[in-house]
Amino acid sequence: MVNKITKIEIIKLFVFDYSKRFYLAELEKILKKPHQTIKPYAEELVKEGILVRNEREEYLLNMKNKRVYEYIIIAEKEKLLEKLAKDVYLSGLFEKFSIFFRKSLFIFFGSAVAGIKKGSDIDVLVIGKENVSKTVKEFEEICNKKIHLIQRESLEELDLRFVKEIYKNHIIINNTDQVVYFFGELCEKNKLV
Repeated sequence: MVNKITKIEIIKLFVFDYSKRFYLAELEKILKKPHQTIKPYAEELVKEGILVRNEREEYLLNMKNKRVYEYIIIAEKEKLLEKLAKDVYLSGLFEKFSIFFRKSLFIFFGSAVAGIKKGSDIDVLVIGKENVSKTVKEFEEICNKKIHLIQRESLEELDLRFVKEIYKNHIIINNTDQVVYFFGELCEKNKLV
């Protein structure tokens, strides 16, 4: 399983910017592993058509290969699980919101992505018609933590500037594939640059 974990670690570096490019030395520095360890996994992703290595020896996502979306979805889910294991507030909110997962989509964004500090609020985007305000209010009272809630009925209703903000700093809570394909379509149209 080390193989898949390492490949997903590489893909995780792209989840905040699908057009990002990395030299092998950058991957080495970010992943804190020697390039001899990283290169075989990066090259395997190239062989699969998930990454492209350009003439400048940079690695980038191959957005023409639709399987890349499945890798991004797995990377997003792994990122979520890591965050839930470390952050009691986000883990608690995840549990509270779970009753709405079939009909609504949730994304944490803003400062909560880096880590919740004393006195900071938690930014949550809700996509769907479900009224979650009672659940939010209960959580705020129990945890003494302010929730900044933004709710829309669909992703397409969001202002492009706001989408860019979320794209650069997010944790997708549920319906990950829907959000990844939404970001991917905008990225392919060069709207998230």
